Amino acid sequence: MTAREIAFQVLLRVDEGGAFASRALDAALGQAGALDPREAGLATELVYGTLRRALALDAALAPHASRPLERADAAARVALRLGAYQLLVLGKPAHAAVGETVALAKNVNHGRAAGFVNAVLRALSRAPRFPAPPPLDSDPAGHVALAEALPRWLAEEWIAWLGPAEALALARGMNEPALLSLRSPRRDELVARLGAAGIVAAPAVRSPDGVVVRGASVAQIARAAGSRGGSGGAAVPFQVQDEAAQLVSVYGADEWRGKKARVLDACAAPGGKAFHLAEMLGPGSEVVAVELHPRKADDLRREAERRGLSAVRVLCADASKPIPGLAEGSFDAVVVDAPCAGLGTLRRHPELKLRRSAGDLGRMAELQRAIVLQCARYAKPGAPVTYSVCSLSRAEGPDVVAALLAAGYRRTAPPPGFPADLLTREGDLLTLPHRHGTDGFYAARVVRG
Repeated sequence: MTAREIAFQVLLRVDEGGAFASRALDAALGQAGALDPREAGLATELVYGTLRRALALDAALAPHASRPLERADAAARVALRLGAYQLLVLGKPAHAAVGETVALAKNVNHGRAAGFVNAVLRALSRAPRFPAPPPLDSDPAGHVALAEALPRWLAEEWIAWLGPAEALALARGMNEPALLSLRSPRRDELVARLGAAGIVAAPAVRSPDGVVVRGASVAQIARAAGSRGGSGGAAVPFQVQDEAAQLVSVYGADEWRGKKARVLDACAAPGGKAFHLAEMLGPGSEVVAVELHPRKADDLRREAERRGLSAVRVLCADASKPIPGLAEGSFDAVVVDAPCAGLGTLRRHPELKLRRSAGDLGRMAELQRAIVLQCARYAKPGAPVTYSVCSLSRAEGPDVVAALLAAGYRRTAPPPGFPADLLTREGDLLTLPHRHGTDGFYAARVVRG
């Protein structure tokens, strides 16, 4: 298969079937078998680039289309965006960008969309340009939305929270590829093992357990970290996890590093934070990982066993309600990484730009408040409760914390030595891709007042 064929199939699965691009692309590349690395790289660029710029591509295509793209069938919409990305961003010649894209549409639905796609892309190829965004000073939301392919409602939200210049920088950062970030309890050993195998790796800037890797796949890393790695010896354990996600665990419980403690991790699947907490804490500790969905809870339990993390105990329960078997006031720390809109992960999941709406924020916030207010009851007097989301909105972040404050909690200081450049004036954790090179996370620490 060619890169364009792979990209088209993946984008169609994302559009029609609601698939996550990362999973669909990994599956498609695996099914393609032996593939030239350049073709795999182009397929990846086409998938992520098209999704990141989808809204701007739609705006460029609109003047040349006889009907709105949202009313076109999925094959035509995907083909148009894919062809437009090649024309406008990659600068591919018209005969390649148009001809091969039309052929893809023709193959998937017997030519029904091919004529429409051909006409629109041919017209675009004669005037290949994005529409100019309005000035930032007179229409900041319009400028951010069009310049960085962001839904206008989200541009308005970020501008209201962070200001126009910061919102523009944030939106631009969300369109940059994310680095591969790992976490390991033997970080220095992992860096050395990877370096011996010729893999460029370095300690993360802020996470004491993080490693940033460039130019290597997870499979290559696993081979180098395993017992057959260049330096020999036992395998070095690691997990793929963004540095910001690692920092939530550090922010929530680093004062217990190396000490015996009991920590509650709510909404725990797929387990990154629960496993990190178990690695941080001392002998005799317990991490109770609560997960609502039975299949995810089973997967989490099996993975904890595979990793040899006996401190992790998995409970399948609804964290927004009293959790059977847990006594209130019995945990040294509580970490609530709540379900959210995922607006801080647009670098990795650009399809969320097309799926989320402004109405999602209020619905998510209602659930988030219920979960954190319930789980906070399980903290001992004076024990920190950390509320976290991998999203960037006032409704899901500061407004949920305000509900905790209204319920009698107060903010408490982060652990000693926590990086100051990650903290807001209030002491909350806020990571932003354009500032910190991480996903966007928001977290706050509170104790019962």
